[in-house]
Amino acid sequence: MKRISITILLSILLITSYAQNESMMNLVTFDMKPIHFGFILGLNSMSFSTKVKPNDTLLTAVPKPQSGFEIGITADIRLASHLNLRFIPGLSFGTRKIDFTLRQPDGSIETVTKTAESTLLDFPLYLKYKTDRLTNFRAYALAGAQYSIDLASQSKKKEDNIELLKINPHNFQFIIGGGTDFYLKYFKFGIELRMAYGLNDITTRRGTVFDKNLQYIKSKIFWIVFTFE
Repeated sequence: MKRISITILLSILLITSYAQNESMMNLVTFDMKPIHFGFILGLNSMSFSTKVKPNDTLLTAVPKPQSGFEIGITADIRLASHLNLRFIPGLSFGTRKIDFTLRQPDGSIETVTKTAESTLLDFPLYLKYKTDRLTNFRAYALAGAQYSIDLASQSKKKEDNIELLKINPHNFQFIIGGGTDFYLKYFKFGIELRMAYGLNDITTRRGTVFDKNLQYIKSKIFWIVFTFE
């Protein structure tokens, strides 16, 4: 993800330089539309935040971020000259892992990695606050909330697979981020960074050594999104 982020930042600098050197403004009336649509393609880094209860068995629960991708559609409503309301339903695909460190009865230490393969159906709703347009370039910040349902959740399966991490499929998240819009000749292209932090505990409680010693597992996802509108 670090290499991808560097590549994205370099792309932003190059496109920004190009946009500022353009003498003519593209898509002059685009932002005056009351509503418009588009689609997104993105990369994500899925992870968790965890907290372990004081106990003698489960010592640590360390999340391991994993990369994935996202697709979705965009619906944008103009509220004011610098403020838009955006609804971007989409699908996020990825895998999340946690390394659990356990103390065995004989005193030895064991590390068990549990995996959750996720297909998230996301319903984000957020406000987009934009700066003034500079020729064919504009920056913005965003904040909002998101409900996600994990279509690949293993929470209802009964088999006790030691490598399987069972989590609640329903998740509520707070979203913050920002990005840049580039007004090209035929469409508006955007690069957006988004972070989502889970608000609810998604641990599936089954009385195992893993979940009974956990205070919570919450989702944490980072996106690099490309928008086409």
